[in-house]
Amino acid sequence: MHIRLPLPAALRQRAQAEPYFWAYVVSTLFSPPVLWALWVICLALSREARRAETITFAALFVLCICVAPMLYVAWQVRRGAISDMHMRYSHERTVPYAIAIVAGLMLQACLHYFDADLILQLVTLVSIVELTIMLIGTFFIHISLHTMAMSSIISANALIFGLRQSLVFVPLLMLVALARLLLKRHTASQILVGECIGLLTPLAVVAALGQML
Repeated sequence: MHIRLPLPAALRQRAQAEPYFWAYVVSTLFSPPVLWALWVICLALSREARRAETITFAALFVLCICVAPMLYVAWQVRRGAISDMHMRYSHERTVPYAIAIVAGLMLQACLHYFDADLILQLVTLVSIVELTIMLIGTFFIHISLHTMAMSSIISANALIFGLRQSLVFVPLLMLVALARLLLKRHTASQILVGECIGLLTPLAVVAALGQML
């Protein structure tokens, strides 16, 4: 999508060129930055203790890990250096991942210094670990970040709220996986690897820290 086009014209152009336009819409609406941003904000709103402070830190999470990398991607798309906002080629993801990791580390230090909500600290750490895995993975395999992000939310929700509440997101995970397959952005194995990383990372981080949520 050429971002210089007015949005309605750009969508019409995409709808005409894309045989599975609904899959493109799903991939856009449930892209990892959007998913993580919405989830962290909802998570902050659910916390009763120090709610105003937690919401402020959640906003910083969105700015550092979600917005900052995508601003860079949008700039590179405008320059023609990146194919589109979904970064279909692995090498296009290296710098955005690095930006998110560095910003996430700075945020984690800030959260620790101000003794922020433990859940938010763990979510930030999980994001950093997953982004690091993805950065390393760009040199070896093209992993589905879409399914990884959704799977990590399911796994983290299971730890925080219980398994029953997390199962609500499973149909959405299946829809996102199908969309990525139909758009031919990933193979089934790449989607499966993304799902496994997403499911296991929150469990591994909590186990490593010895935290009981």
